[in-house]
Amino acid sequence: MTLTDDQYVAQAEAALAHMRARNKAFLDAVDGIDVPSLHDDVRARFDSNGNLVDLDIAPEALNVYTNVELEELITSVLQETRNQLTAQMQGLFVKYLVPTDPQFDPDALGERYVAPPPLDA
Repeated sequence: MTLTDDQYVAQAEAALAHMRARNKAFLDAVDGIDVPSLHDDVRARFDSNGNLVDLDIAPEALNVYTNVELEELITSVLQETRNQLTAQMQGLFVKYLVPTDPQFDPDALGERYVAPPPLDA
């Protein structure tokens, strides 16, 4: 089907508006990610860029663990927390923003996905 110039522009604008809404929904979903605490004595929190923003070590942990054990615990918590955050973010990215992926949810916004016009239209 050949589109007129006006139809092409209208479809492109609708697709762009839809992708902007999907991007906002993706960012809102990312803000809602909450990786559960993996250990009572060491807790880590990363921002959506993967930067460490909080590392909480219980004071009693200094008396319970040797320095090597505490180092291994901290390393494990940091790695696993970041891995879980990354996995959740990748899942959300695909769900909202990758229409070619099988995990993409065309109805994630409560309305049907609006595709851009074909390049050869």
